[in-house]
Amino acid sequence: MVAVQSVAIPQNWERAVSYGDGFFETVLVVDGKAPLWAFHRARLIDAAKRLRMDCDIATIENSFQQCAKQQSLAVVKIIVARSGGQRGYSPANTNYSVSIKAYPAPQFSQQRITQGLRLHLCRQRVAHNPALAGIKHLSRLEQVLTTGELNKSLYDDGLMLDTQGSVIEGISSNVFVLQKNTLLTPNLKSCGVAGVMRAFVLQQLAADIGMAVEETRLTLQDCLNAEGMFLCNSVIGIVPVQSIGVSKIALHTETVTKIWQKLSMLGYARLYG
Repeated sequence: MVAVQSVAIPQNWERAVSYGDGFFETVLVVDGKAPLWAFHRARLIDAAKRLRMDCDIATIENSFQQCAKQQSLAVVKIIVARSGGQRGYSPANTNYSVSIKAYPAPQFSQQRITQGLRLHLCRQRVAHNPALAGIKHLSRLEQVLTTGELNKSLYDDGLMLDTQGSVIEGISSNVFVLQKNTLLTPNLKSCGVAGVMRAFVLQQLAADIGMAVEETRLTLQDCLNAEGMFLCNSVIGIVPVQSIGVSKIALHTETVTKIWQKLSMLGYARLYG
């Protein structure tokens, strides 16, 4: 029999625990600087606006920079949560709490880049919710359930579809497929997280490597027939996919090389031994 204890949750974090009322960023720091900080900052502003939280982004940014300066190679997580301990959904005030904490940066095998990732096709689907689509809000139960599906001896990540069968994202990453010198990525107006590496590809990297880029609806068959497929986020960089389940995906070595020439300049090569 499990003993039940009464544990008091700090009042300034009670809404985050009870309702997921807040948002977060996971930021790679290399030699004291965040290579994609401008994109993280833009998403912090967007999340605060859409969750109707009157946040002092400049103060949050300053606190982050002070933490980042102390890191050689790390992942810094920023959590912004609405404060208040009263029961009920309605916010009691406009206060918020911020947590900024540094973690050791992960280290990956170089084979992830040269051979690609093995993806599990997830049973858990991503529900449509345009009001929350794009931002990294604190309620991530779909990803928690999906991670429980993953057999890590067989798969490196999972591919998530929405309730209508469209490809949306990886468990903690975004998706790009290569077709006729164009990088295609799922439209995320209805669901999914609009990652900062995805934004970097859309706004800069694709043009830098001489490719067009387009947001569109993607099907599983589009991925299986692609000339190349990639997962990306602000921590792993951009990594090719070798398979979805038992189906092999083409590895477009030329594009992989071009991408990593750019990412290496931002410090991402230090994560891959």
